Amino acid sequence: MLRKIMPFLLSAIIILGAVGTVFAQTEDEIVSKFMKKTEKKHVNKVGFIAAYFSYGKLSDNSSYNKYSIFVDKHLHALNPSDLEMDGAYRSDQLGVSFGMMVASRMAVKLGFEYWLKMGTDKVGDYSFSSDLAPYGEQRNFNLVSELQVYGITSGLDLYLLNPPDKFGQFHSLAFRISGGGGFYMTQWKIWNGSSSFNLSTGASEANVEPLKGSAPGFYGGIGFDLPIRFLGMTLGSEAIYMVMNFNSVKSYNRLGEELYLSYPDETSKPIKLDYSGPRGKIELKKFFSW
Repeated sequence: MLRKIMPFLLSAIIILGAVGTVFAQTEDEIVSKFMKKTEKKHVNKVGFIAAYFSYGKLSDNSSYNKYSIFVDKHLHALNPSDLEMDGAYRSDQLGVSFGMMVASRMAVKLGFEYWLKMGTDKVGDYSFSSDLAPYGEQRNFNLVSELQVYGITSGLDLYLLNPPDKFGQFHSLAFRISGGGGFYMTQWKIWNGSSSFNLSTGASEANVEPLKGSAPGFYGGIGFDLPIRFLGMTLGSEAIYMVMNFNSVKSYNRLGEELYLSYPDETSKPIKLDYSGPRGKIELKKFFSW
């Protein structure tokens, strides 16, 4: 009897051992697969914050610079120490931006930009011709004609060489091209008594408020990023060309009527503001991952 049962017992023991081994291997495989899936689900995201300074060259023949030349022809400083109106031939910008890598070689960014004031703000004794208000001699007169710009910016960087790794670190000099745009606002503060054209009445009247306008701006450029040892920062530099024209710059009188600045003999042609031109930018960036 035992001899008859023994083969069945041995077979059962062998089968149970084999099944146990299979289940043990399956459990290890399940854990391994779960760990791999967890690793795949956790993909590092790379972001950055940047602060920058930009220096630009504005056109010598811009509408504002032509107007400043017109003013100087009809304005005489009574004292040699009193300077006349300056044009706007250079621009200085400060800005901050925040961005994120959306692909291994591509980043998108959003920022804010502020332009330092350009133009003239001085006090002196002046004589205005009959073609330039407020006309005649003006003592201790605040000759002010200042431009100010600020805006919200957005852009895209495409790394052609040596992009940051998945932890946001650069290992060598990286080259990129960039493009983008923004929405900008400008303000032109001009001296009290300057003559503006009233669009409603068709007559000239003294300007009392700064002229304001808004416009889109667009740019394209090429630059590089270089890792530096200071606090794990990255030094960036970029050469860009920007197109930004304010075709409507106006103010309003106390009645809410629209005013714009023009030449005395061309009242139908408002003076526009053109800030287009090349720019050089230097920035400090801090990349991080999570």
